[in-house]
Amino acid sequence: MDLLKPYRFVFVLLVLGVPVESRAETAAKQGVAMEDQKAVKAAVDQWFVVLNAMLNGDPAPFAALYSHADDVSYLSAEGTYRIGWEATYADWKLQAEKAKGGKLEGSDIHIVIGGDMATAQHYTKGSVADANGQMKESTVRETSVFRKEDGDWKMISHHADDFTLWEKVVGNE
Repeated sequence: MDLLKPYRFVFVLLVLGVPVESRAETAAKQGVAMEDQKAVKAAVDQWFVVLNAMLNGDPAPFAALYSHADDVSYLSAEGTYRIGWEATYADWKLQAEKAKGGKLEGSDIHIVIGGDMATAQHYTKGSVADANGQMKESTVRETSVFRKEDGDWKMISHHADDFTLWEKVVGNE
């Protein structure tokens, strides 16, 4: 019986230069991944808190979720395109000033994490008051990008489009 037989595969991997990690290393990486998954999901959940605060006239929670870096971007469902924290927050404050109320929530949330970056895509559905204060049903598709900054997941890019507009234009269901 060859006593080295069970180790031949590992030996071949080492000779070829293929890294071999222990079960403890694999488990540690999975633990970090699970921790990040929970943290990014919490940031996405916070987005809906922020969004609903804005719809009711309060832009302040946005400042806690969004990165204040010069490279952030914001593409609103209203069609604006802003680069940098100052321009992004100015746009958000203007939306809060014009808001007449509403309640939105996310569905079909899909999160992908790679290192210190993450993306989240989802539908945002609910009711939003129009300029006359009449409640209207709303469905928006959104994509957000998060970056881990000083241990916290901060939104660095957000893009939204009015799904109902596209339904009218191209007839999607």
